[in-house]
Amino acid sequence: MDAVDQLRQSFAAVADPSNAAPMAAYMKHIAPFVGVQADLRRRVVRAWCGQLSLQSADDVCSLISLLCREPEREFHYAAADVAAYWLRLLDASFIADHAATLLLQTPWWDSVDLWGSDVINPLCNRYECATTLWHWNGSGNRWLIRASIQHQRGRKQHYDVDLVFALCAPHVADSEFFVAKAIGWALRDIAKYQPARVQEFVAAHPQLSTVARREALRRIERGLLQ
Repeated sequence: MDAVDQLRQSFAAVADPSNAAPMAAYMKHIAPFVGVQADLRRRVVRAWCGQLSLQSADDVCSLISLLCREPEREFHYAAADVAAYWLRLLDASFIADHAATLLLQTPWWDSVDLWGSDVINPLCNRYECATTLWHWNGSGNRWLIRASIQHQRGRKQHYDVDLVFALCAPHVADSEFFVAKAIGWALRDIAKYQPARVQEFVAAHPQLSTVARREALRRIERGLLQ
């Protein structure tokens, strides 16, 4: 039994098949589901990873590729979980050479944001990845644009605010929902610690979409700062 078959067996042991259809419906049927909830999936994948012995970035990428070929969504999530587990084996070349392909593998907001938060964000924090981020930002692809804008989410007061603003600026008038949401959420995160700068950005870009503006100012208008 190979590693992916072992993971499938582990998923089957904990899955609730009655969850599969509602989970698929929630994700607009982008892929079928086994029926394993997120927290349980992470625990299963972590235990499974602990039984493997990967030695290089090539090993990690090979396993990720196998997982992405599986039809069920939990395996796509597991691919990002694997990269996060062996993050120490990855560097900027993973972002430059592999991340875009993975972001566009059966893409929807769930997988794009998972790769962003657990893999792209920490790697971009450790290594210089701006060239790749700008390439994504100018690609015209909504998922790559979203990933570039959100690549620092969750860093609290450690944002490179100028870079995030610069990545947002070309898309402020974009009515594409997932891009507008990405801008709004990135600005909202910054607003928690630097509200004046977000207010200045919003004021300087009157063409900012309604969705992005609403999300950007949500914390400020509700007084939910720091």
